[in-house]
Amino acid sequence: MTAAPQDRPRIMLVDDHPGVLRAISRLLDPDCEIVASMDDGARAIESAVRLKPDVMVVDLSMPDMDGLEVCRRMQKAAPETDVIILTAYEDEQVQAAAIQAGAASFVAKHAASSTLLGVIQRLVEKKRVRT
Repeated sequence: MTAAPQDRPRIMLVDDHPGVLRAISRLLDPDCEIVASMDDGARAIESAVRLKPDVMVVDLSMPDMDGLEVCRRMQKAAPETDVIILTAYEDEQVQAAAIQAGAASFVAKHAASSTLLGVIQRLVEKKRVRT
């Protein structure tokens, strides 16, 4: 079921692999508005301040700035944006590190097709209830 345009969560995608960005974008469309797809954590943070996405989906492993550092910096730069860490690693220590860094949630890449949209929708619904 597709959300009405005004109800679609605004999402920013951050991953250094173009194929992953395309796949996640296709997965979330048409239920979400993809406001930007970025391949660099620092640029993504700058853009998030300007674009104010509801949720940022960030790859854990990126060359210049990893997803954990993006989370930490987003807490200061744009705390109203929830960050979801997307990763191939399902290690409990990695999950704990992501939450400690400020991630709102953690999604394994292999499960993204069945879980990512639901996680986004729950986070956005929590925000709507709070406001």
